[in-house]
Amino acid sequence: MRAPATSEFLAVRDVSVRFGGIQALKGASLSVREGEIRGIIGPNGAGKTTLFNVITGVQRPVSGSVRLDGEELVGRTPETICRRGIARTYQKVRPFPRLTVLQNVMIPIVNRDGWRGGTSAARPLAQDLLDRVGLSAYAEAEAGRLNLFHRKKVELARALGAGGRLLLLDEVMAGLTPVECDSAVALLRALKTEFKLTIVCIEHLMRIVMALSDSITVLDRGSVIAEGTPADVSANAQVQEAYFGTDHA
Repeated sequence: MRAPATSEFLAVRDVSVRFGGIQALKGASLSVREGEIRGIIGPNGAGKTTLFNVITGVQRPVSGSVRLDGEELVGRTPETICRRGIARTYQKVRPFPRLTVLQNVMIPIVNRDGWRGGTSAARPLAQDLLDRVGLSAYAEAEAGRLNLFHRKKVELARALGAGGRLLLLDEVMAGLTPVECDSAVALLRALKTEFKLTIVCIEHLMRIVMALSDSITVLDRGSVIAEGTPADVSANAQVQEAYFGTDHA
C-alpha cells in the first residue's frame, strides 16, 4: 500500500504560454503534494511538455506562478531551478555518447550547488547510482552504445545525480517493451522511497500511468480538464472524449 502524500510541494498557478498565435497553455494549474507520484496525460499538443518547460525555467510563461516548497521559480534560470531541487528527463534521450556511463552520471554530481568534492568524490556516488538503476556492469561503456532501455536508465541516474527532490519524467517509458515498462515502474517506486522523491511523469502508455500514479492531471488544448485518482480520471466522460476517444468504454 502506498504511503499517503503529506503536503503541497509544487504549486503551478494560472500559467499561460503563447507561441505566436498558438496558446500552448491556458491558465493551467497544478498542485503536487510532497511524496506523491503524479501522472500527466493528454492528447498530442495538449501542453504537457510545455508545462515541464515552464516548471524547469526553459520556457517563461506570459502569466502565472510556479512555486517549489513556497519559493517562486518563474524568472529563474534552468540551472538555478535544478539546484533548487528539480531534475528532469527528456523525451529524446541524449547522453554524452562518447563519454562512459559513469562519466555521464558524474557530471550532474559535480555541478550540484555547493559541491566541493571534485571528480574523485563524485565517482563513488555515481557508481552507487548506477548500482541503484541496474547499470553497474555498464559503468565503463560508452553511453552512445547502449540500447534505448539502458540509455533511459542513464538519463534517470543523471537526474538523480543532480540531487533533486522533485523528479520530472517526460515519457520515460516511450519505446520500451511491456516487460521493460513493468521493470521501470518497479524501479521508480523503489527509487521514490529510497531517495524520498516526489515524481511528476508525462506518459502516453495508459496501463503504465494508471499503475504508477497516485493521482493524475489531464491536459487538453492547454487547459486542465480533470484531476483525481486513476479510477476517477478513467471514468471521467470529458477525459474519455478528449484522450481516449468517444468509443472508450
